[in-house]
Amino acid sequence: FFFVSTLQQFGFWTAVNNQYRHPLIAPINGAPCKGSSYLFQTYLRALQNDPDCFTPSRQASLTRADMLALYRADDGSDPMPALDLHWQMAREYGRDLQTLQLTPQAIIQQARESERPLQTFLQILDHVGGYKEDPLRKKSSLLAVILNQRPEQFLPFGPNEQVAPIIDYHLMRSCLRTGLIDVLDDTLRQKLAARQVIPPADEWVVRYAAYQAIEQVAALSGKSMGAVDWFFFNARRRCPEMSDPRCEQCPIDPACAHRKELFQPVLRTTFY
Repeated sequence: FFFVSTLQQFGFWTAVNNQYRHPLIAPINGAPCKGSSYLFQTYLRALQNDPDCFTPSRQASLTRADMLALYRADDGSDPMPALDLHWQMAREYGRDLQTLQLTPQAIIQQARESERPLQTFLQILDHVGGYKEDPLRKKSSLLAVILNQRPEQFLPFGPNEQVAPIIDYHLMRSCLRTGLIDVLDDTLRQKLAARQVIPPADEWVVRYAAYQAIEQVAALSGKSMGAVDWFFFNARRRCPEMSDPRCEQCPIDPACAHRKELFQPVLRTTFY
């Protein structure tokens, strides 16, 4: 369940005329859900109705119709802005696990038996579709944290092991607006403020700067990377995409640069 659902944590927004228009919000189980929350609910529904769909063989053989049924909203619509990318990632994940003769249980077991469980876990995922594509290992690190922090503690970390920064668009938006990173190129700054789709090279500049900034926040604060990521991920409620920031509710307001006009890089990717 966690392996399959986490690899699909990307692409929850729609662009029109090369400009960000709105996030994914759709009704499921009688209530509207947004982005990753909606995705999680679709997989919980699948877990209840067809738990065998999570096996590598089933993921490898999914059809487009299967994906449409999986993600269908209460009103019968398909709300996923990048359905074909989700379909592609699911099939590549299943096929790679079949080629490697691995299952999620086997991956966890190999990691637990090694001297450095986290490192081993991430290195295995570097060969698995849906996880292997991102050089910053965002979804791989997120999955590791999920498995580590579950009550069952599926994946214990070794001494001094810690995940790298988990950089998605919420983290980048926070870094840009708070002033943790500066945009020195005026053209790029204007594109970010206008919420325009930007080239991969420009997105990488922002994302890697955010990665380095969050590394420093963790180092200087003495907090775990999981705690730092959770703080900034929850900042999305105080500093959202589509409405004015509620700065008075934010604990870092006194130190914030208040660059409210800036927006996360807009680029269709399977990384986040």
